[in-house]
Amino acid sequence: MNDEGPIRIGDAEREEAVRRLGEHYEAGRLSAEEHGERVEAALRAKTAAELGDVFVDLPSQRQESAQQQSAGPAGPPRGRGRRPEWAAKGPFGKIPLPVLMALGAIVLLAAVACTVAGGHPPVLLIAAIVAGVIVYRKRRMA
Repeated sequence: MNDEGPIRIGDAEREEAVRRLGEHYEAGRLSAEEHGERVEAALRAKTAAELGDVFVDLPSQRQESAQQQSAGPAGPPRGRGRRPEWAAKGPFGKIPLPVLMALGAIVLLAAVACTVAGGHPPVLLIAAIVAGVIVYRKRRMA
């Protein structure tokens, strides 16, 4: 038994704890507020016991892997506590498709007008087309 008292932890242990908290947040076990509070507590922790208190009501890594295996390839069902679908799609997922299409049309018209009237190289036109293709593919895959 160690008579010196609790053993201090280092930055590596704190960073690992923050990473694990992020996984619990992504799995829907923590709200954004709880996640922030626990990350702050993990970064302030000086001993392994203080760090363990952050995870006291969360499943361990072994329990998580067992849950993932039992959930099958589709993963756990979406439900309360999961990230909203727009958050999973990235920043453009929040914007309704008709608004994105209208913005794309405006940019495309501006690019064509700039190229025809101003004689500039079609850099803006090419960038608009590439951006449209990227947004379309991301929405289609989601």
